[in-house]
Amino acid sequence: MSLKDILKLVFGWRLMTVLIALPALFLLAPRNRFTNLTPTPSFSNVFTMWSNFDGVRYLNLAESGYGSTHRLEADFAFFPGYPLAIRSLNFVRNYLTTGLLISHLALIFGLYFLFKLISLDFTARQARSVTYLLLIFPTAFFYGSVYPDSLLFFFAVLSFYFARRKSFLLASLVAALASATGIAGLFLWPCLLYEYWLAQKGNLKNCLRPSLIWLTLPPLGLLFFLRFQIIKSTTSFFPALLNSAFNGQSVEKLILIHQVFFRYSKMLIFTDHLDPLFFTIVLELFCAISILFILIFSFKKIRFSYWLFTLLTFLLPSFSGSFMGVPRFALSMFPIFIFLAIWLEKQHPYFRFLYYSLCLVGSIYSIVLFTRGYFIG
Repeated sequence: MSLKDILKLVFGWRLMTVLIALPALFLLAPRNRFTNLTPTPSFSNVFTMWSNFDGVRYLNLAESGYGSTHRLEADFAFFPGYPLAIRSLNFVRNYLTTGLLISHLALIFGLYFLFKLISLDFTARQARSVTYLLLIFPTAFFYGSVYPDSLLFFFAVLSFYFARRKSFLLASLVAALASATGIAGLFLWPCLLYEYWLAQKGNLKNCLRPSLIWLTLPPLGLLFFLRFQIIKSTTSFFPALLNSAFNGQSVEKLILIHQVFFRYSKMLIFTDHLDPLFFTIVLELFCAISILFILIFSFKKIRFSYWLFTLLTFLLPSFSGSFMGVPRFALSMFPIFIFLAIWLEKQHPYFRFLYYSLCLVGSIYSIVLFTRGYFIG
């Protein structure tokens, strides 16, 4: 796929998401506490509805910095990479417009380099399938929202692409930017170390060369952020890391994954099935189970560095005792879509149709609920 093909694909996807969201402006009452919407439907909501929930916080951080609303500790749940990019590239003098532009450009180039990365190992048809599967995923609308997901996705893909090309300086620099954008960026570090080991043919003597120093760069983005946290507050290092990693959730101890599944089984039973929250619970559980099965069955079937990145990115949010972040974290776990594309290719067409249909229905529900102020991911 050329860059032009990617542009057409993203434009069509963006148009579809807007057309899905527009009727909800008039049919579903908003939860204004969690939205960036005007009290009554207006044309501006076509843009502002993509900055609901945390999107408002990212815009505030871009405009005013950390602690501007006297909520310094709460601000530490948000990595600085994305708001800093908005602030630095705000040539149009509108933070919302800049945020949306950055998200869309990151998605376009992320998909372009993802296609090139996958094409190193698989056919062009399989690489195209991965891009389609990504865009119909129920939480893919975050790619086109004022959220860092598309930027983190772009950095992760680009870092792996440079590593596969044995450009470890560039791979490490991009990984450092990723670790300043989201906690998943930190997990690129062990993956790059493994790719470097492979590039040196598993020979320890070959690995001990001056170029190895570049592999100290990936965690710097996160370390600088944590240093800033400690300087600006009384928060100690470990709680500050947890606050950032778990998107502001209060975490007193790490919860094992089987305990999280038990919690969700109870929520499925006792949550009102007509409450929009029930859909979110189902989505979180569906994503967690799907990723867990993919991790089990994809071991040794996809590149180990891809598998390791997926494993680490999946496990961390579950340690908070909830799968709340998993539907969004999945947007960075591009390897699961590689395995899924290859696996679906071998299935009966009716099964593929069923999967695509479920994802499309899930996407419609997610877009409608999110744009009206109902929590999704």
